[in-house]
Amino acid sequence: MRGVRRAWWIGGLLLGPALLSGCSVEASGDVTSYQPAIGSNARTEQVDALGVAIVVDGDRNGRVVGTLLNTENRRHALTGATVKSDGVPRRSALLADVVLLPPGKAVHLAHEAPVSVPADHLSVGSFVELTLDVTDGELVQMLVPVEAKRGPYVDVDVVAVP
Repeated sequence: MRGVRRAWWIGGLLLGPALLSGCSVEASGDVTSYQPAIGSNARTEQVDALGVAIVVDGDRNGRVVGTLLNTENRRHALTGATVKSDGVPRRSALLADVVLLPPGKAVHLAHEAPVSVPADHLSVGSFVELTLDVTDGELVQMLVPVEAKRGPYVDVDVVAVP
C-alpha cells in the first residue's frame, strides 16, 4: 500500500506541473496566419522597403517590385536605384519618373512608374545588391532575390531598358 502511494506521489510531482501549466484547447485570439512572401525587407529611419525583388522577363530586362512605406510625417521620393551583382560593376536602374512616397502610405512599385534594371547578367534564383536612393540622401541598401516573371509575378509589366 505504501508503495502505491509513493508511486502516485512521484507521478503527481512529475505530471502536476505539466498539467497545470496553462495549456488550453481554445486558440489564442491574436494568432495571425503565416503569410510567406518573396522578397527582402529593409528598414531605415525614413523608409521601409518590404518584399522587394527584381523580376526578369528572360529578354535581359528587369523591374524592381515591392512596397515602400514612408515612415515619416513629410514627403519623400524614390529618386534613383543601383544594382550590383557578383563580377558585374554597379549598374544604374532607370526610373521612368520619380516615385512619390506620401507620409504613412504604402507605395507598390509594381503599380508605379517602372524602375527598370538591365538584367543581362542577372540569373533567376540569385541575390543582388540593390540600393534605393530616397530624397534627403537616405540610402536603402539590401540583398534582393532575382525572380522570373511567373507565379506571383506573371502580371508584372517588365519594360525594356531604353
